Amino acid sequence: MDCLQQRVLQLLRRFRREWCHLPERERTTVCGADNMILVLQLAMAEVNKESYGEFAVDLSDLLLMWKYLLREKLELLREPKEVPEGYTRVRETYQSFLMRSNSVDLIDVYKICADLCTEAELGDMLTMVELLDFLNGSSSENMTPLAPSSPANEQYRFTSKMVACWRKILCDYLTLMVNAKSDLAMACVFNLPERGLGRDAFTHLRHTARSKQMSLYLAVTSFVRCLELGRKSCAPSIEDPLMQYAKGLVDLVHFVDKLQEIVGETSDPSAAGSQILTAITRRLTKGHCSESQLCRAGGEVQQELTTRIANAVNAPATVAEASAANSSPAQPKVYAINHATAYGGRRTVKAFLAILDEEAAKPPSQGKAELLDGSAEQARLLGLPCMLTLFRSPKQSSGSSPKALCHRIQRRLQQGKPTQLESIAIRSQFACTYNEEDATKKPPSLCQIPVREHLRPKLTPNISCGSNSSTDGKAESAPKKAGTRTEPWERCGNWERQRGGREAETDGGGLWG
Repeated sequence: MDCLQQRVLQLLRRFRREWCHLPERERTTVCGADNMILVLQLAMAEVNKESYGEFAVDLSDLLLMWKYLLREKLELLREPKEVPEGYTRVRETYQSFLMRSNSVDLIDVYKICADLCTEAELGDMLTMVELLDFLNGSSSENMTPLAPSSPANEQYRFTSKMVACWRKILCDYLTLMVNAKSDLAMACVFNLPERGLGRDAFTHLRHTARSKQMSLYLAVTSFVRCLELGRKSCAPSIEDPLMQYAKGLVDLVHFVDKLQEIVGETSDPSAAGSQILTAITRRLTKGHCSESQLCRAGGEVQQELTTRIANAVNAPATVAEASAANSSPAQPKVYAINHATAYGGRRTVKAFLAILDEEAAKPPSQGKAELLDGSAEQARLLGLPCMLTLFRSPKQSSGSSPKALCHRIQRRLQQGKPTQLESIAIRSQFACTYNEEDATKKPPSLCQIPVREHLRPKLTPNISCGSNSSTDGKAESAPKKAGTRTEPWERCGNWERQRGGREAETDGGGLWG
């Protein structure tokens, strides 16, 4: 750690000690140089969308706005310069984003500490020019010489990028546990590991959070709690656009709840930090070989952060820090059931904040284009999203989701347009033996099927030579009375006898033979 970075870290520690001693300020996080330019990029894209209808920003315009913003906030504009177009709106959008996220940037930290320090302490503080050089990355200590291109150097650069990505993911999970209002941290871990949540899900979540005036993670938590615990009166509607992503959102909230339980139930901050980092790393490396480069880089970053948390916990506190710790945040009540849980959670949060402050005190990245637009290798290996692409809506949202099928049918009936439902032919398991022409034919309705009438047999006269026909050898049956009912079996028998007589006549045994 160089001298300038060490002085920035001392500034952040003074900020924690003198301004964040109130309970409502304890979980305020600090945006480092890289996060500051990311927020500025999103603010400029939002202003361009309102003005020109496109959520995009050029890198050259962003760098000009970045330099002007730093000098204007540090009050270092000695000579009049041309104000970038739309700077006022961009500055307001930038500050409102930080306020919604319960965050401050390094320039705000400097101004707060300058107001709280006395004149004697002000001389030992970091100067505005030094802070400007640090944020611009123009100090000679931050510049690293470029090594010649070779397979070994390329492998080292690839490993360094992977380690940096792992550190960012783990620190963003810690940020989300400390500050649930951080939208940048939420956007980074939104789909890490893979939960089936893409840009469409993030866009619907942004619209929901904006309508309810809350942060992204609080909007997800509210949706999941209403889905699991709410009754019919407060449960989310079926037409809610977040319902189609309920499985992934529930998985996200449950995973963070599991990490929060470790914070509350483990009294030792070092053990809690180790368990949390292990749980996150195992979840991200699930399905990968333990000897792969991805798993080795994750284990290296996990071990590094675990050691840093232990050092932050065991660091000797000054008298001022000890007195501030006694009043920040609210002490557990006398009637608290588990004093170890209350104190352990507070100590763990303080250790996490110390690690996050160290990350915020790091110098800015040299490759601005890769930082802002993302890297294809990062997206392929770890799934790190590009913030500008993620916050850009894939399509214009009308604010209404598609209606259910019953509502659409009812609306068409009310308009006087009958809905025609296509009849689907039900085919058995032997459908492969059917002809395609027979399958496409519609089955006839009942009114089109011809009704087969009952055919009564014709009675043939029994012609005989005499009144007494003794040649047949059969006695005539006695005639039935009029109005007597003929039973079905009798009609069947008469018809069989008459049929047999006609066949005999056809063979030549009758009168016409």
